[in-house]
Amino acid sequence: MERIKKSNLVDEVYRQLLEMLASGDYPEGSRLPSETQLCDTLGVSRNTVRTAISKLIALGVLENQQGYGNCVRSMNIGLYANTILPCMLSHAKDLVAATEYRIGVESMAAALAAERADKADMEKLYAACEKAANAIDNTDDFAKYDMEFHRAVAEASKNPLFIRTSEMIEAMYTSWLIGFQRNHGKEKSHMYHSRICEAIAEHNPIEAEKWMKLHLEDVLAKIMKDMEKESI
Repeated sequence: MERIKKSNLVDEVYRQLLEMLASGDYPEGSRLPSETQLCDTLGVSRNTVRTAISKLIALGVLENQQGYGNCVRSMNIGLYANTILPCMLSHAKDLVAATEYRIGVESMAAALAAERADKADMEKLYAACEKAANAIDNTDDFAKYDMEFHRAVAEASKNPLFIRTSEMIEAMYTSWLIGFQRNHGKEKSHMYHSRICEAIAEHNPIEAEKWMKLHLEDVLAKIMKDMEKESI
């Protein structure tokens, strides 16, 4: 955890505690550090810590056991997908961190999609690819269909956490992607999407994972190159 510097102290303490719980360092039934310890670590008042903990108790993540302290409750998949994951993604420190995260998550999602995709999933994937191809000269529309393709891959994986992640990334990335593709072009991205789609259609998880990883590593390399230019 980091010492708090932002103006909205309760929300920031709440976020950091959520991230701490999501890390797995405090399994179900374990006791949180005392209020005094949290105050010292975060550099905030006891009242701020208490208010943030109250929000977590109301959320169902913690429970207060008299004489023992605040304990971690079971965090089911719905709570993680709808509360903790969005909190973590929305506070990603930069595009590099977010894209590195995408490489890991979306590569696995592509592999699972190749194993689990059904006819309806393939229709969505093909449709997204076709719409992107038809919008190759329209950056705004291409970016929208680009992210639609990534969401279709996640949906084909049948994993609810991958799907929720994709929805969050789509909301975060689409506007940024428009400017990015104006600078770097769209043809290479479309090529990667076509290869990924082919691998999923052939139920080849190794190829699907490989092409998704190469695709997002290419994005990451371009982001880092842009950052180097800006720093000069």
